[in-house]
Amino acid sequence: MKESMIIMILNMVGIMLTFFSIVYAAGVVWRVEKKLDISYKLFLAAILVYAVSLFLELFNVLDATTMELYISITKVLFIALFLGGVLTMRDLVRELDGEKE
Repeated sequence: MKESMIIMILNMVGIMLTFFSIVYAAGVVWRVEKKLDISYKLFLAAILVYAVSLFLELFNVLDATTMELYISITKVLFIALFLGGVLTMRDLVRELDGEKE
């Protein structure tokens, strides 16, 4: 029982931190252009998908196999979107440094 309470509290903290991340990433998306915009849109999408996975975990009280599948899918999607944002940001930095034309 105690572990389930700790997990619920950690999920709530994760949801709050995710909310702040969404607000700040959305603020950046509204102010930037071109590749930086694409990168932050990918980061924002990744954060939103991560928030969905946290909500799914929070409401998975029955430990249903189908819900576990959806949670796993959202986590893989999060990683894919985050990696896309990082790679886009990397290309932008390489262009700014003159490494890439």
